[in-house]
Amino acid sequence: MRKKLFLLLFLVAPIATFAQNANVKLGYIDIQTLFISMPQTAAADSIIKKAAALREAEVKRLEDEYTRKLQDYKENEQKWDDVIKQNRMEELQSLQLKMQNFYQQAQADLQKQQEQLQVPILEKLRKTIDEVGTENGFLYIFDLNTLQFKSKDAIDVTPFVQKKLGIKELKTITPQMLGK
Repeated sequence: MRKKLFLLLFLVAPIATFAQNANVKLGYIDIQTLFISMPQTAAADSIIKKAAALREAEVKRLEDEYTRKLQDYKENEQKWDDVIKQNRMEELQSLQLKMQNFYQQAQADLQKQQEQLQVPILEKLRKTIDEVGTENGFLYIFDLNTLQFKSKDAIDVTPFVQKKLGIKELKTITPQMLGK
């Protein structure tokens, strides 16, 4: 019985101490909104859009070439002997494989480039959140997008970080931004 009582006191003591500390500050922040509102994010998005447009133009060029060669094959297959037909069919298959490989490589390259551009932005955001937390005496700052519950007494830290980052206006997250 003594062991159970001792164990209970051992477990409850830190909670009671924590609850008695009236200076505990817990805050929350909307990281997604801050991230999309940062000017660096817009610049990174612009770079990615330009790179994507170049890749889309190349995909279009390859598709046009494939369509042109397929049309030629359909129009002339009756005239050709088996050797020419086989050669042209292999050419079409090769071009189709080339298009698939290019598309996959382009997607992977764009994703890698996007990650490389976003890392310094996220690091700057994380550093600023740390600075705001330290300067304002927060014990924890939670991301609003992962919270299950927040009290009406919880402190929204987003404006502090927004000010420190020099963001004049927060953008609203749209379904298109989330890829929906």
